[in-house]
Amino acid sequence: MNPFLVFLRDFIVYLFICVSAPILFVMSKQAFCQGCSRYYDGYSQHEHIQKAPTAPPTEFVYERLPDKRRSMRLLNLFSSSPENPQIECKLVVVDIDPKKLTRGSLGKEYEALSWCWGTVQPTSYINIRKNGRIYSKKVQPDLLAALKALRHPQEDRYLWIDAICINQADIGERNHQVEMMSTIYGQAKRVCVWLGEGDATSAMAFKFIQKEVLQLQNFDELCDSKEASKKWGALLDLMQRRWFSRRWVVQEIALAREAVIYCGADKIPWKDFAVAVELFVEVETATHRLSEVMKKDPQFYHVPGWFEYVSALGASLLVEATGKLFRDTKSIAAAESDRKGDKDRLVAERAGRQPLLSLEYLVSSLSIFDVSVEHDTIYALLAIAKDTTPSASDSELTPEPALVPTPIRKPYHKSSELFLDRTKSVLEDFTQRKRYTVAYESPYVDVCKTFIQFCILQSDPTRALDIICRPWAAEDKKSSHEKHAFYENSRRQMPQEIDMTLPTWVPTLSGAPYAMYAHAGVHTLKMGRKNADTLVGLPTALQRNYNAAETRGIDRKTLRFKKRLDGSMHFSMYVKGFVLDTVEQVYPASQGGAIPQEWIDAVEWRDVDKSDPPDEFWRTLVADRGRDGRNPPVYYSRACKESFLKGGLPSGSVSTSDLINNERCSVVAQFCRRVQAVIWNRCLIKTKSTKTESDNIGLASKNVQKGDFVCILYGCSVPVILRRCEKKKTANQLAKERKEDFVNTVTDLQRRWKRKFERDRRWRMARTKRLLMKLLRKKGTSMDSSDPTILWYITRKYGMRWRRIVKSRSLARRETRGLLEGGTPGTSDGHSDGSGPLGESQDSIELHHEEHGEDGRRTPPPVGPPQLPQTPRSVPLPQTPGTSPYTNEGERKRLEREEVAKAWDQGFKAWLKKVPEDEDDERWYYYQFLGEAYVHGMMDGEAMEYQNTQEIKTSLFELR
Repeated sequence: MNPFLVFLRDFIVYLFICVSAPILFVMSKQAFCQGCSRYYDGYSQHEHIQKAPTAPPTEFVYERLPDKRRSMRLLNLFSSSPENPQIECKLVVVDIDPKKLTRGSLGKEYEALSWCWGTVQPTSYINIRKNGRIYSKKVQPDLLAALKALRHPQEDRYLWIDAICINQADIGERNHQVEMMSTIYGQAKRVCVWLGEGDATSAMAFKFIQKEVLQLQNFDELCDSKEASKKWGALLDLMQRRWFSRRWVVQEIALAREAVIYCGADKIPWKDFAVAVELFVEVETATHRLSEVMKKDPQFYHVPGWFEYVSALGASLLVEATGKLFRDTKSIAAAESDRKGDKDRLVAERAGRQPLLSLEYLVSSLSIFDVSVEHDTIYALLAIAKDTTPSASDSELTPEPALVPTPIRKPYHKSSELFLDRTKSVLEDFTQRKRYTVAYESPYVDVCKTFIQFCILQSDPTRALDIICRPWAAEDKKSSHEKHAFYENSRRQMPQEIDMTLPTWVPTLSGAPYAMYAHAGVHTLKMGRKNADTLVGLPTALQRNYNAAETRGIDRKTLRFKKRLDGSMHFSMYVKGFVLDTVEQVYPASQGGAIPQEWIDAVEWRDVDKSDPPDEFWRTLVADRGRDGRNPPVYYSRACKESFLKGGLPSGSVSTSDLINNERCSVVAQFCRRVQAVIWNRCLIKTKSTKTESDNIGLASKNVQKGDFVCILYGCSVPVILRRCEKKKTANQLAKERKEDFVNTVTDLQRRWKRKFERDRRWRMARTKRLLMKLLRKKGTSMDSSDPTILWYITRKYGMRWRRIVKSRSLARRETRGLLEGGTPGTSDGHSDGSGPLGESQDSIELHHEEHGEDGRRTPPPVGPPQLPQTPRSVPLPQTPGTSPYTNEGERKRLEREEVAKAWDQGFKAWLKKVPEDEDDERWYYYQFLGEAYVHGMMDGEAMEYQNTQEIKTSLFELR
């Protein structure tokens, strides 16, 4: 080869290497940086964020919200790729303007997350950016999975999450955030429902809903298809997810503009899911066709009634409740305003939905939903009830200074709050919605008492006490021993701050009709019946099941509650009523809805094959009502006999469950389902009257014993069982206890009036300050408004009065002067009413002299800004020789205490004379409330007629 050509080739290669090497180096460096950028979760997209530190991040600490009533936090979830395991976010504080209810009033569109807290402790971490630094916060693993699923790869997302956006350690902040729940969820762009991580079953359920259930033209074939059994089972598993058992979800879904359900990577609109659930429940409840389909599949046929209680599931109740919670007037108003212009359309957009259900109804009907904090049994439903408006407790508010605080952010914010509170308190008497205080710092037993008292005052007086017959209260997690030990270690706490075991007149969820528990042959928990339905039913205005007390309503004058912290530590409720019968005999309780053989022997129905069942017996089995709460169908008598013939009576009981699942007769099945709803875990009783020696049969709780009383309480629609217990106290202790009751009653009344007076005083102060500042702004005057004397002078100059600010100071000076001079306390200068010669106060006289001069002549007005007087100070007065002001003051206080004690004794004796003798006899006993009862022939006013005929006296029962 030619040497020249070889040299030329090598020279070209050398030049290529020299030129391309730097270029390749730069390209490789850029590629490396881009890879690092992707690895570090897109930090380059947020240039203001520093690099991740190598040391472990500091734990995140919340800062106080600028205004608990009108501000909240939003979570700014930074965008990132799905592969990134870290969550980067930032908390942003925004203000809520309650006057703007239209979309985007917060300045940011955000979404609210609805998820299930559960009982898992927070073990995962998220990174929160704050002031250029990274902080860590512990969260539950399920919440971390939800944030990863909701994170966008390209853009940030604003979310409101209760576990992160609320400082859970600040009780005052929690109270105010609960107060704003309706605004938070109502103004959110959408509510994202997180059911948890997905699996094959959930994916099957989502696909089944979207592809098959919503195709209504093939729905009947789908209900009879054997191949669809696994898909119906997958839908049931989805409906039994933990999220559907959480009580807060009712409010969160009901207030949402739009809701989307997420389960892993799958999602579906809430409306589509609700339609599928509603169809599922409707078909199964009406015809039980789907349970029959499950029997055809070898995988499910061994479990009878697979979908028997699907209507009691949380998902079913949630769909049903959200459909009837509100009357949607917004869409109607918007449609009518389309023809009237933009102004009317704006009014229509601001028109809200009208709640239809009371708080008592919501708490009673949604008892299947769980809470992690017992207080949320009531607080989680306040925003969607028609008769309540949540209001935060004032215990956590910053105390008001002597006059009006100097504002920092908003000049007239405090006075505006006082005006708003004043307006609410005035209008509350004329509106249906009452303010309901949210106080997480209060003991749970006090929260329950407040709820019961609220229901009694809001409901019909003839059925006001039905609330103590419905199981609704979450069971307290602390035992009585733990609470007693806590009380012993907290002697310095106020009585209202001490928690204790729930009294018997607070019905707990242990008596609820349904619950999730393990069933034989089922690998997961399944909904099933555990108790009978309540006899009082739900508090609807259109229907009541019974009317035992007829028109005799509760006596709200004698109704009272008393929390005693002596050795027994109990909470008492005092109600009026009378003793109807005494329990004479108790028969075994029904197990699993079966009818025991002993019940048949009790009513002496010997020839089951030949004779019809006694009328009072079969009516007692169904509580003399049909499934709809009305009179029972006439064929129930025939169905009862058929059930006893085919239900396995020779085995010792009639199995209603076998009749429902195996007997191919819909009439017998319907009768047996009604029997189960009445007798499950109840026992048959025989009662005897002390007046006429007549006996009745009935049903009562399995805890009833011989000797218990069947009573009629005024304001309760059904009879109740009370157990009399003797108080282990002497006569002196009882007399002291009654005197304490009288003192507490009067002091409580005094405290309420004082609170009202203080609220009115603050409102008047704020009103005067507001008018004064407005007047000063018009005149262009600028001065310090924090001095009471200056305000007095200015308000007097402009024709207003500020007497209450300096009145206490002047009274103290006159009182001291009167004591030192040997006069009557509280007077001076010979004026017994503490006023001057013309009826003016001393401060008015001083200001009069300062304005008119010492000789009474009016001084000419100063030129320029007014010269304001200095704050007057108390001048020490000369003491009388041989006396001491402290000795006189102590003697005065002693005399006052003696006079007060004498007045208390006289008032107590006068009050004691008004107590009837029968009520005075009841002071030796208290009663335990054992629940409602059915007494045949005494459920529709017959008991009141019996009381009038036999002249039975009214008693005042102390329930504990």
